Amino acid sequence: MKGIAHFSIGVAAATFIPGVMQNALTGHSFDLLVAGAFGLLPDTLDFKVARFFDREDYVIDPNPDDPNPQKMAETVARAINDAYESNKEIRVRFHTMQLAPDRWRKYEISFDTKNSEVMIKIGPIVSTSQQPFGGTEIHGEKAIGRAKVKCGIIHMHDAPSRVDILSGPTIGFKPRKNGKVEVIFIPWHRQWSHSFTLGLYMGLAVFLIMGLINGWSSGLYWASLVAIPFWAHVAADCLGFMGGNLLWPFTKERTPGLKFFHASEALANFSGVWISGLVIVYNANRIAPEPQFTMGPIKFFAIWLGIPALVVALYLLIDKKRKNITAEQEQTRELLDEVADGGALGGGRIK
Repeated sequence: MKGIAHFSIGVAAATFIPGVMQNALTGHSFDLLVAGAFGLLPDTLDFKVARFFDREDYVIDPNPDDPNPQKMAETVARAINDAYESNKEIRVRFHTMQLAPDRWRKYEISFDTKNSEVMIKIGPIVSTSQQPFGGTEIHGEKAIGRAKVKCGIIHMHDAPSRVDILSGPTIGFKPRKNGKVEVIFIPWHRQWSHSFTLGLYMGLAVFLIMGLINGWSSGLYWASLVAIPFWAHVAADCLGFMGGNLLWPFTKERTPGLKFFHASEALANFSGVWISGLVIVYNANRIAPEPQFTMGPIKFFAIWLGIPALVVALYLLIDKKRKNITAEQEQTRELLDEVADGGALGGGRIK
């Protein structure tokens, strides 16, 4: 769903470029496909390129039949201590525990910042759709491992990191000047690939190439089809939690997002597709020789966006009250769920 949302956002952003919708209405839809592809490109660069060049200082690949949470916690603690003592970022790769084609043993990684501890909790067996199987939980000492570290831990999110299906995350541990070590979730994600400057560089390259071949007006047109959808992807991701390295290479770290929603939320992704569809329809009607409706933008979006938004807001308000009643019975939601969207990674062993 997330990929569909970014593709749709890229296409919608391109409809504001002069000439794009005119070409589409005359049967030349290739331009919009190019825009959609560049709307997907930042995540494609990460999950198809960047992750395969990421280093692994420690690799945790627990035995699915007999996981050892204490050993796993000690390994993570050793990685944090290494980061603290060497003053260098240390990265740990976590692998999933697959028991069968549709069976996975879930586990969680938590960081107790108050007591400077790492905790690994082994969970139940789940299906590929992440539904737990009752009676598969592990209890007692075999379920939880704890290990103290030599320094303070900075963890910006209260929720544990979940490892269950497909592939597990990489977590980086970066020393800070205050003598603590910060937990960086998926440190290779949303770095150079999610920057406005990279979009600018690609647009300039296309401008020069197409300009020399077909003229500078053509170069500007194709450069816009490349850069604007790319920027739209980066901007959309800034509405979530993780943000991006917006001005790479001038900036070295991710700028946190606005925290409006989680990247994995179905409602957020559906909203992106819905709004993009409305933009495409309105811009197509706006330049059509025979428009199908005469509403201005305020009335059009008030009806087709405002009314559904009120319905959704009412539902969320009711749902929030329900969740407040059962909050103590629910697990804390994991902040980021993007590695599962990225696909499977390879194997490894605990070092």
